[in-house]
Amino acid sequence: MKPLTKLLCGISLLLSLAAQGQSLTLEQLIDKALVNNLSVQAARFDEAKTEARIAEVKAGALPTVGLTGDYKRYLKIPGQVVPASAFGGQEGTYQVLAFGLPYNLSTSVQASQAIYNPSLTIGLKAAKTNREVSSLQTRQTKEDVAYNVAATYYNLQTTAQQMAFLRRNIVSSDRLIQITELQRQNQLAKGVDVDRLRLSKIASETQIESLQATYNQLLNLLKYLTGTPQSESLAVQTAIDETVPTVVLDAPAINRTDLLLLDRQKALNSLDQQNIKAGFIPTISAYGVANSTVYATGGEYSFIKNVPGYWLGLQLNWSVFDGFARKAKLTQKRLDNQKLDTQLLQTRESITMDITNARNKLLVEQRNLTTNGAQVNLAEKIYNQTQLQFKEGTVSVSEVIQTEDELHDAQNNYLSTLVKFRSAEIDWKKATGNLITTK
Repeated sequence: MKPLTKLLCGISLLLSLAAQGQSLTLEQLIDKALVNNLSVQAARFDEAKTEARIAEVKAGALPTVGLTGDYKRYLKIPGQVVPASAFGGQEGTYQVLAFGLPYNLSTSVQASQAIYNPSLTIGLKAAKTNREVSSLQTRQTKEDVAYNVAATYYNLQTTAQQMAFLRRNIVSSDRLIQITELQRQNQLAKGVDVDRLRLSKIASETQIESLQATYNQLLNLLKYLTGTPQSESLAVQTAIDETVPTVVLDAPAINRTDLLLLDRQKALNSLDQQNIKAGFIPTISAYGVANSTVYATGGEYSFIKNVPGYWLGLQLNWSVFDGFARKAKLTQKRLDNQKLDTQLLQTRESITMDITNARNKLLVEQRNLTTNGAQVNLAEKIYNQTQLQFKEGTVSVSEVIQTEDELHDAQNNYLSTLVKFRSAEIDWKKATGNLITTK
C-alpha cells in the first residue's frame, strides 16, 4: 500500500472513530458526570476543606513561636508612692518617686510546646474520621448523580425510539394513502377512507413534535447532569438494547453509603465524648521567653541601656469546675448516640425493604418484558397480514387503522415495560449499594 493511501485510510479511520465517539453511551455519560457535574465538584471542595482542617489540627501539636514588641515614650514618667522613711525621711510620711527613663523599647520572643493535651490526640482522630465522612458524602453525591443520569438516559432513549416507531408508521401510512387513493379513483374506496388515513398520519406527526420537545428537554437535563454547557451539543446513543440480561439477585447490602455514613457519625460522636471527658484532665505546656528591653533618655545626660532577660517555664491549665457544662454536653452526646442507634436500625430496615421491593419489581418487569415482546411480534404479524389483505381488497381501511393502532399500543407497552425494567435494574443496584464502582 502506498504511503499516501495509508495516510488517507488512517485519516478516514480516525474520522470514523471520532464520529462514533460523539454518541455517548450510558457508561460514558456517567463517567463524564462524575468528573464534570457541579454537585460532584462542590463535594470535592468539601473534601479539600477537610484536608485543610486536618492540617489545622496537626498544627496544634507543633511548637508555636510568637514575637511581640512594645515602644513607650513617657511624656511624664508615672510615679509610685513609697514611705519617706525608706529614704531617711520622717516616719509615717510618704513621697512620690518616678522610676525609669522616658524612652522604653521592649522586644520579646516566646516559644511554647504542648507537652500533655489529650484533646490534641482525640482531635486528630476526629479529623481523620471526618475525612472518611467527607469521602462518603462525595460518594453519595456521585451515586445520586449516576442514578439521575441513568434514569434520564433511559427516558431519552425511549422517547427517541417512540419517534422512530412513529416515523416508520408514517411511511406505512403514506403507502396506504397512495393505495387507497388509487382505489378511490377506481371507485373501490371512498374519499372518507383517504381522509381517515391522512388524519391518522397528522396525529402521528403531531405526536412526534410533542415527543421531540420532550427529547430536547431530556437532552438538556443530561447536559446539566454531565456538566456540559447548554450552548454545546451532546449526542447520545438512542438505540435501546432490548436484550434482557441475567440479573444476580443475591448481592449483599453491605455497600450502602448511608449505612457507612451513620457508622462514621457514631465514631465521631464517640470521639466527641472522649474530648469532652478530656476537659476534666489538666494540660501541661512548656515555654521559653527571650526578652530585651532598652531604656533611654536624651538631653545633656543622655543614656541608653539594654537589659536582656531569658527564662523557661511550665504552664498548667486545669478547669476544676465549669458549672456542670461538660456534664450537660456529655448528656447531649449520649442522647445523640442513642438517636444514631435508632437511625441505624431504621436505615437497615429501609435497606431490607428497598432490596425486597427492587427484587420483586425486577422479576415482575423481566417477565412483563418477555410477554410484551411476544405481543409486539404478534401485533406486527397481524398488521403485515392486514396490509396484504387490504391491498387485495378483502379488508376495509377501518380494519387497517385498527390493526395499526394495536401495533402502536403493543410497541408503546413494550417500550414502557423496557423503561420500567431498566429503572428496576437501577433501583436494584442502588438498593444494594452497587450503583457505581467504588475505587
